Amino acid sequence: MLTAEYDTQATITIGLDIGYGATKAVMPSREPIVFPSVFGRSHDFDEFERMSISQKPEYAGEQLTDDEGDWLVGRLAQSQLKTAEQLVLRGRSANEADDNAARVRLAKVAIGKLLSGTRNGEAIHVRIATGLPVDHMSGAAELKTALIGLHHIQTDAADFVANITDVIVMPQPYGTLYSQQLTKAGDYDPCFTAIRAAVIDVGTFTIDAALDQDGEYIGAESGSVEGGVHLAQTRLISMINRDHKDTVGLAEADDILRTRCIRVKGKVKNVTLQVEEALQPNRESTIALMGKLWQTARRIDVIYLTGGGAADVQAAVLAAGYSQSVLVDEPQTANARGYLQYALFKGKA
Repeated sequence: MLTAEYDTQATITIGLDIGYGATKAVMPSREPIVFPSVFGRSHDFDEFERMSISQKPEYAGEQLTDDEGDWLVGRLAQSQLKTAEQLVLRGRSANEADDNAARVRLAKVAIGKLLSGTRNGEAIHVRIATGLPVDHMSGAAELKTALIGLHHIQTDAADFVANITDVIVMPQPYGTLYSQQLTKAGDYDPCFTAIRAAVIDVGTFTIDAALDQDGEYIGAESGSVEGGVHLAQTRLISMINRDHKDTVGLAEADDILRTRCIRVKGKVKNVTLQVEEALQPNRESTIALMGKLWQTARRIDVIYLTGGGAADVQAAVLAAGYSQSVLVDEPQTANARGYLQYALFKGKA
C-alpha cells in the first residue's frame, strides 16, 4: 500500500538536476539525493553478491527495470560493472532520443530514491523542474516530451507509477540563482538585493555561465564551454597510469581529487601536486569563459560559483579579479534546490 504520506490526488514537486557527472534530486521535507550519472546492463548476482549489496544503503534503489531490460545505476554500476560496461550521460549527440532516454532512466532512479519504499498501483502525480546546459537549451522541448506522461518506477526499493504532469526546463545555472533569490518555501527572499547576478556552474563535462538582470535572462552574456571536472579526471588518470602502471576508474579519480591522496599497496600517498596540475586546465577554461562573456565583470553585482567543481576553481577566479564571486552552500545540489524553489514559486502564481 502507498503510505498515507503520499496523497494520490496531490502533486509532488521535485527539483531534478540530471548532470553529466551526477544526478541530484530534492523534494520538500527530504534531504537531497545524489548519485553518479552512470548506468549499464545488469547481470545475474549469486546469493553472496546479493547479500553483500543489500548491506550497503547507498546502493538502495540503484537496480532498475524498464522496457529495455534490467540496469545497474549510480554507485552500484561503478562498483559492479567493468569500465567498458559503464555508460555515462555525455551531453547532446547526433541522436537526441538516446540522450533523453538516458535522462529518463536516471530520472526514474532519482524519483524512486526520493520515494523509496513506495509500492502501489495508483499513479503518483509529479511536477518536475529541471535544467539543461545553456548552449543545449534548444533541446528543452524534446526533454519535456520525454519526461511528461506515465512512467513505471520499478527498482529494488520502489514499485509504483509516476504520472509526470508538468516539466519546467531552464538554463541549468539558473537553479543556483533561484536558490539564492527564493526561500525554501518558494517566496522572494527580501535579503536578495543584486540587480545583475551571474552564475558559473562547473560541472563534469561543461562549464556553464548565466547572467540575470533584475529577473531577465541575458542570453547574449550567457553560454557554455566543453570542459569541467572531466579534464582533471582525465589528466589524473593518465598521471596515475604513468606513475603506477595501473588503471583508475572515474569513481577512484573523483576520490583522489577530493582527498588529494591515493592508496598504494596499503599505504596512503599524498598527491596534492599532481591534483593541482590536473585541475589547472579546468580553472583556465572557467576564467576564459568568464572573460569572454563578462570581461572584467564590472557591472555584475555578484557571481555565484556552483557545481561539483566550483570549490576547485574558487581561488583562481578570485585571483583573476572577480572579487564579487561567492561559493554557494552545498554547490553540488544548489541547482536542484533552486529548481524546486522555483517550481514552488510558480505553483503559487
